[in-house]
Amino acid sequence: MNRRLRALIPLAALAFAFLLAYLAVHHREMLTVWLIEAGPLGPLVSIALYVGLVSTPFVSSDILALLNGAIFGFWEGALINCIGVMLGAVSTYLIARRTGEFLDIQKDLERLPPWVKRLPVGSPLFLLALRLVPWVGGTIANNVAGFYKISIFRHLWTTAVVAIPVAVVSAYLGWKASYFLEFP
Repeated sequence: MNRRLRALIPLAALAFAFLLAYLAVHHREMLTVWLIEAGPLGPLVSIALYVGLVSTPFVSSDILALLNGAIFGFWEGALINCIGVMLGAVSTYLIARRTGEFLDIQKDLERLPPWVKRLPVGSPLFLLALRLVPWVGGTIANNVAGFYKISIFRHLWTTAVVAIPVAVVSAYLGWKASYFLEFP
């Protein structure tokens, strides 16, 4: 496969992720109806959406994480969130490995808070700290890990340590909020 075609496949996946992000952010009500009406396929649809959102730069998956808790309940919502965030991390990592030359990683690293910049790029502590930067930290961590070809094992465990507790808490908050908002 030639170089251009290899670059187009991840870029097409990224464009699809942007479309999913747009729908999740601007059409929450429609998204909620889709997930409910999908019945037993609802969790799989939500996981696919979650992967798309996690793979999209500068888009938060928080809305979907909360909706998963509200729609599917705490335990199922937490499981959906955890699977989605981990698959999304793998997806973004693989895209960054293939298209790293198109990413402006240095520009992203320059914009980081000083407390993160002091850590060696690619170290476990750097990846963990980076994930604590609100909204963009996870995406940048996924891209940095792929771009610098950090081992997938290091990438996955540093993702899991930070992202899984956040995914579980988000499902819990969505589940609890559904009682106050009389959500289905």
